[in-house]
Amino acid sequence: MPTLLTLGSFADPLNQDQGAAKLINVRAVLRRQEEQRAAIVRLVGNPGLAKVCQPTTSPCITLQTALGTVWSAHADGSIFYGVETDAPSFSGTVVVNPAYPVIRMAEDRTALVIAGHGEGYTATQSGGVVNADFRNTIDFDPTTVCVLDNATIWSGASNEIAKQSDRLYASEYLDPANVPANRWATKEARADPVIDVVTTVRNFWPFGTRSVEQWYDTGNTQDFPFTPFTNSMMDVGLAARRTLATIHGKICWVGTDRRVWVGAAQSGEAMSPAWVDILLQQVDLTTLTAYMYAQGGDEFYVLTKEGEWSIELALSTMLWTYRKSYGRPDHSGRCAIEYGGGVTYVGLDTGEICRLDMTVSTEPSGVLERTIITHWVGDQERRHVIDEVQFTSYLGPKAGTVQFDWSQDGLQTWKGYRRVAFPKPGERRAIARQLGTSRRRQLRFRYSGTVAPFSIDEIFAIGSPGS
Repeated sequence: MPTLLTLGSFADPLNQDQGAAKLINVRAVLRRQEEQRAAIVRLVGNPGLAKVCQPTTSPCITLQTALGTVWSAHADGSIFYGVETDAPSFSGTVVVNPAYPVIRMAEDRTALVIAGHGEGYTATQSGGVVNADFRNTIDFDPTTVCVLDNATIWSGASNEIAKQSDRLYASEYLDPANVPANRWATKEARADPVIDVVTTVRNFWPFGTRSVEQWYDTGNTQDFPFTPFTNSMMDVGLAARRTLATIHGKICWVGTDRRVWVGAAQSGEAMSPAWVDILLQQVDLTTLTAYMYAQGGDEFYVLTKEGEWSIELALSTMLWTYRKSYGRPDHSGRCAIEYGGGVTYVGLDTGEICRLDMTVSTEPSGVLERTIITHWVGDQERRHVIDEVQFTSYLGPKAGTVQFDWSQDGLQTWKGYRRVAFPKPGERRAIARQLGTSRRRQLRFRYSGTVAPFSIDEIFAIGSPGS
């Protein structure tokens, strides 16, 4: 029987893809060919979250760097700075829609810029949050903002004040609250309104309800300094604003075709497998939230249906895994930002700000539970016997024990439970023998210990034909 490879499409929350492998709080890292190992992946635990502070109990929905510190925005509209320390400071409040709280923040050299629910703001440590009063100066009620080449782009307006839902306004350079009335352009390719904007590399993308465009800086100092690229538009819109996330110039979002899209620079592509697409066909997309983070040379997109599930995409491999915080079915993270030499801070729906840490096995809610479920072993036509299950790990006996069992009915019931100690580093250890005959089955490994980083190097099943 071959080495078990936990690759492929991982099982969805409704278990529609029966027989597929499933990883929970564990990711698959591809091996290099020169390692000369039988398994083509190493299974590595997701990082833990070390608590830094908790400015408020209101969910943290946005993090942003500006003016030499990290700022947080919360679902009740409160804004804090210095959240990378254990002594954050309150800066002020912005208007939010309590039914669907979204706050966009961006970094200008002179201030943090903020778009709430129909209002634009700037913020500094000394001056606090200040309303830019665009409703009275340019008849504009923005809900989104980004910064490119020292100009602040405000957009996402309604048509309540004036017919401006398709407009993009640009500020004077290094003066985000100074927006001349003639310094605007219209999203041109389609007639849909702009609902969000985000910067990627030296471009910014206006997201509409039915299309996405890519704009660049023309160098023109008169009126609006940006223009769209020719023939770079995508005929898919942004289905839910809280699914839009970016890191290192890469962008992920759930499109109006109910697929997960990945984009950068001037192009984008739907990248979700069939089981994710089927899953997204069955949910209210406005209940989804997402964020991105980077670690170990890879970028990750975490998509959550609050209170039900969280799935994570590794952009380098396009493999999906599951995230769960202790004591709940979903992951508590809601936003993230890099700051201070590559340290990643994650905002939780409990209001806490945490530091991403591979050497930590816990989150504020408790110890992370790691689960590895293999794909089907065997087939429906022929019976087989698993003579022995073996695994290797560099963790060694200090890691404690791993729990093992197996299922032959699509993860409904489990048999053969046992608890086995980790082997010495580099040693292949048998953890189960003579599992009996079956047509096909899935093996499950679970670890709830505190040793981190968690890793299982290889898993083997040695079998023979059965009667």
